[in-house]
Amino acid sequence: MGMLFTCEETVAALSDYQDGILPLGPFLKTRAHLFNCPGCRALLATLRALPALAGPALREDIGRREEIGARASQALDRALARLAQGEALVPPEARQVLEADPDLPMRLLASTHERLVRNRAAAGAPYPLPQDILDLLPPAEHWRWQDGEGGLRKAELCSDPRGSRLLLVYAPPSSALPPHRHLGSESILVLDGAMDDQGRGCARGDWIHHGVGSCHAPRIAATGCWYLIREQGTVLLLGPAA
Repeated sequence: MGMLFTCEETVAALSDYQDGILPLGPFLKTRAHLFNCPGCRALLATLRALPALAGPALREDIGRREEIGARASQALDRALARLAQGEALVPPEARQVLEADPDLPMRLLASTHERLVRNRAAAGAPYPLPQDILDLLPPAEHWRWQDGEGGLRKAELCSDPRGSRLLLVYAPPSSALPPHRHLGSESILVLDGAMDDQGRGCARGDWIHHGVGSCHAPRIAATGCWYLIREQGTVLLLGPAA
């Protein structure tokens, strides 16, 4: 490092310079460079403007997350109340997740499930999700779809800092998913159509939960199938689809 800072050294120091935490020597070198460099001064001005520009958007995002969490939590509370009354609407394997500290993807899945099993879920075209759930999610035109083997398509709807995410999946008629092992847990909620999962026929409103280490290879009915997945962790492929 020379007597004067280069642009690269100044840029690396700008954040600490702006926060007032640079030691005296680097502070003076940064200040001297800024005095003589219009480009670095412009960058510093941009850094100083960012909090004011990002503040409204950040507050809006936090407010939306709080709204989603509150509304989904209400539905989750109703589901837990029904469990306490003996109504077996949630797979026993998923109850531990629900009764602990469920993340946002699990809350939204439970909220969707509650609407489906009570037959009061008007689907929002063109996706078979309850309209009030769609209203909580980012606009459908912003979903990023990924194409998989055999015509399968999926889009991530939301995620949680704890590592889980909620996916909307479409599997075409008579297709099959390759056998795989879960290194985390997975909950599947069928929205439309049907599938067979390890010998269990699953249709609209059915919720299947797979714990850590479980293996399966779902087969899709001739109707095709739309479903939600709340997953945590990754999967290990065990072979090609049968």
